[in-house]
Amino acid sequence: MKKIILAVMCIFLTGCSTGIDVNEMAYVRAVAIDGNNCSFSFYLDEQVVSVSADSVESAESAAELALGKKIFTGHTELVILNECDEREILEYMLSEWKAPPSCRVANGENAGEILKNRKAEEIVGVIETAEEKGLTEKCDIVTVLGNFLNNKNCELPLLTSKGKLQNRQ
Repeated sequence: MKKIILAVMCIFLTGCSTGIDVNEMAYVRAVAIDGNNCSFSFYLDEQVVSVSADSVESAESAAELALGKKIFTGHTELVILNECDEREILEYMLSEWKAPPSCRVANGENAGEILKNRKAEEIVGVIETAEEKGLTEKCDIVTVLGNFLNNKNCELPLLTSKGKLQNRQ
């Protein structure tokens, strides 16, 4: 009986390891999608990697090759969209990327330039402050996608190339 208990404990107490060292991964903080161009900003060094691809999945693979690291998307804080199928991309990010419900969504021309000109953390702060002050609608990925699925009008924050909020006209 002790051997069975010991065997069961060994199975359940081994921990959960993917076999990949944390230092060998790149953690996506923000992504900007502008047509067929994707720019990724990462935690730690805020490095921005831009690639061209016909899908977000292909862009992710191309960025992994460029970095030489596996990409982890489960902590993505910001998605900037321009000239793309917003609903399709957000559905993919929520279901496949496992983006957290708090991930913010915005629009911006030359989306990749926005990530190059300003840190993702600062852009998220600007959007959160605008939400708190009622200057923009709630724009977390779950709310935005819910509005798209319910055919509701969803006005996303519009960012300038410097990563600041732009007034809509």
